[in-house]
Amino acid sequence: MITPGEKRLFDFIQEELRKRIDLRDRLKKIETIGGADISFRGEEAQVCICVLDFRSLRLIERKNYRVCIKFPYIPGYLSFREGPAILEGIFNLRTSCDCFIFDGNGILHPKNLGLATFLGIILRKPTIGCAKSLLLGEYKSPGKIRGNFSYIKYKKKILGAAVRTKSQVREVYVSCGWGISLKRAIEVVLATSKYRIPEPLRLAHIYSKF
Repeated sequence: MITPGEKRLFDFIQEELRKRIDLRDRLKKIETIGGADISFRGEEAQVCICVLDFRSLRLIERKNYRVCIKFPYIPGYLSFREGPAILEGIFNLRTSCDCFIFDGNGILHPKNLGLATFLGIILRKPTIGCAKSLLLGEYKSPGKIRGNFSYIKYKKKILGAAVRTKSQVREVYVSCGWGISLKRAIEVVLATSKYRIPEPLRLAHIYSKF
């Protein structure tokens, strides 16, 4: 758990970073795309960053490393738990990424500051949140065919989309991180999805296992 003082501090940081959210499309040409995931065993975490060629979805670079993460899992504060460890790997990549997809949310968050938005602001790179479960909001189930989607609304605002990345398979939850529109984010997720989970995230998930 975190103390009331820590919570106030983290809330303040989120409110300040929220002012820097920019959802204008900065992704003009995309050649490389990255994904990141973390597996936990107690406080030990195995982080994996994967960089893929956007067209072929061929793995270009993979970085694995272990770190100790003591920050607890608290819904709404995932950025503080996983963000620093992911940044460590991204800053040490040899390959430059045009865009990143993160296992979590972007603006589909109580303060519009999910992991993808948090990291996008720091990296100044277009980022997309792609979550396997719904954090908040409501939506109508999209059609069963790949490419179908429906908007997720929270407090009457569209904050993301439930996207069918594979026919007859459960949807994923896509939201803008930073430097990208929802329309473009959905296009990128579909373009990189062979299965339910976009390939950069799917590979990072596999290689992050202990």
